[in-house]
Amino acid sequence: MKIAVVTSLNRKLYEYYAHRFYKTYNWPFDCYIYHEGWIPEIDPMRPIIHRDIHETNPTLKDFIKRNDSKNIFSTIKGTDNSQIVYGLDFIKDAIRFSYKVYAKTHLMLEGNYDYVFWIDADVMFKRIMTEEIILRDILPEDKAICYLERPAPPFYPECGFVGYNLTNKHTQRFVQELRNTYEQDLLFNEKQWHDSYVWNEVRKRTLNGQPQMDLTGRRKDGHVWPESKIAPYTAHLKGKRKKDAGVDERDKQVNEGDYND
Repeated sequence: MKIAVVTSLNRKLYEYYAHRFYKTYNWPFDCYIYHEGWIPEIDPMRPIIHRDIHETNPTLKDFIKRNDSKNIFSTIKGTDNSQIVYGLDFIKDAIRFSYKVYAKTHLMLEGNYDYVFWIDADVMFKRIMTEEIILRDILPEDKAICYLERPAPPFYPECGFVGYNLTNKHTQRFVQELRNTYEQDLLFNEKQWHDSYVWNEVRKRTLNGQPQMDLTGRRKDGHVWPESKIAPYTAHLKGKRKKDAGVDERDKQVNEGDYND
């Protein structure tokens, strides 16, 4: 089975937090990093493959250009899309979150892998993942996708980790429809324009009735990662405080057995 991991970043995000992604990545799968023209120096023996997102996805610039006037920015406009203004409403910042959609759909539509996992660049890796663990606990062969559901507010999934079983024809259709949603500007028909909301709406339309793997554990509020099935293997530095500190304290407490609701 051919398995790959994919994420996206730029230089400022690397310097802020994504250097921890590089430093801790220990999974035995090809890891694709879609960048914006700059890459760090790394050990050439590591299974990390760099791709310029604009060279591989020329229609991304077209998407950005034609939608600039309608987009509601939650970053400082005119910068490299990394200076996030915390507290601004991000729900209609389609451009900020379009990079990850273009990156992962590009890799998956090439058709070279059986399983592809999108993992946000603000993730740290704690334990090695294996194909056996994936098939048993994360994304069994009879499931189309795996993801972290959030049934409580904000009522859309945590899309910092999503797995795609590309041997499944329904998953292939989902990926193509997700790409088309951006290529054809269909996401602007939705109530929210960020990737998690749009992803979930496309999922509900294209994978309705198909078996899917919810990785969420007993915790059902917005921060579902620390008690999920991927928590033993990863930590998510979600939010400014965690990114600044370089550690998810709640995740640390959970794994030390000290956390209670």
